[in-house]
Amino acid sequence: MSYLNPEPTFYDCKLRENIPDTLLGFLRMLTGLTIIDVKGIDQRRYRVVTTLIHGNEPSGIIACHLWLKGQEIPATNIRIIICNPEAAKTKPFFTNRYLANSDDLNRFFSATSTDSTESPHYEVLLRAKKIQELVREVSPEAIVDLHNTSGSSPAFSVSVSEENKHLKLVELFTDLLILTQLNVGAIMEQCFDAPIVTIECGGANENMAHQVATNGLQLFFHKKNLFDQRKATVVVRKHPIRIELIGDASVGFCHHRLPTTDITLRTDIEELNHSITPSDEFIGWCDKDQPFMFKAINDAGYDQINDLFENRDGCIFTRQKMQLFMVTTTPEIATKDCLFYYTEA
Repeated sequence: MSYLNPEPTFYDCKLRENIPDTLLGFLRMLTGLTIIDVKGIDQRRYRVVTTLIHGNEPSGIIACHLWLKGQEIPATNIRIIICNPEAAKTKPFFTNRYLANSDDLNRFFSATSTDSTESPHYEVLLRAKKIQELVREVSPEAIVDLHNTSGSSPAFSVSVSEENKHLKLVELFTDLLILTQLNVGAIMEQCFDAPIVTIECGGANENMAHQVATNGLQLFFHKKNLFDQRKATVVVRKHPIRIELIGDASVGFCHHRLPTTDITLRTDIEELNHSITPSDEFIGWCDKDQPFMFKAINDAGYDQINDLFENRDGCIFTRQKMQLFMVTTTPEIATKDCLFYYTEA
């Protein structure tokens, strides 16, 4: 793999005068890691937005493009970091999570070294390190990381903290926070001496998700004081568990059992993102009388798969009421990342 430009391209607020009218026109002008700095009313403070860490998650860049075209002056200085436009520009546009033969950028922010130039991870490690440097150099008062969910879903946020400053950022976009202690190498796990939250705006092809990003950014950019003393009204769900395949297990999605995969999940499983899943809910098929080919690791490192799911004669049922999120029917994401996450309902 090769990122086109290892060093970032900087634009200042003058870019706004000549920014292309269309999103694709804007995307085409981005040659690599891109930083757009806009001066605000209070130039002593900065706020940072990261977006397009995944090339198939467009809501953040849609919202940023619309806001830049609006020519409004923000409350503070703003730094927009467009992290991985190379993946988004790989045709078909906005369908590739990362470049072919590359790695998921949002799994490398915790890396402590860049390794050797011969490493297959070298360039993605450099990109993650550079993004963190670009955040830290402006000492922001807050950071928002914009994403889309892998499947159809309502908006929610993810954070490693439920302090009020984090909750105040969350409520600009959504009323649900997933509080996590799972470490996957994401940017929101890093320490920037400022609150950082990830906003999962909803499905990548859903207009509602783009509206969540657009409305939330408008508040984030223009609210004079993000952290007033009023207590945030956000629902917090704790201790998510990551459900992922074991080894080289395979998964498919169908309305009947597939003989070509170890696990078959029902075709409408993304609908479970939208509501509480009851106990005794059928979710798919697996091999009869065999151990599950997927695991459920909690934040203490224990596998709780048999507490959550039951194999009944080759059919998978839930054992308890649960809230599922990030459920996807994209085989590549389900295989290389995870099937979904779970919290207690």
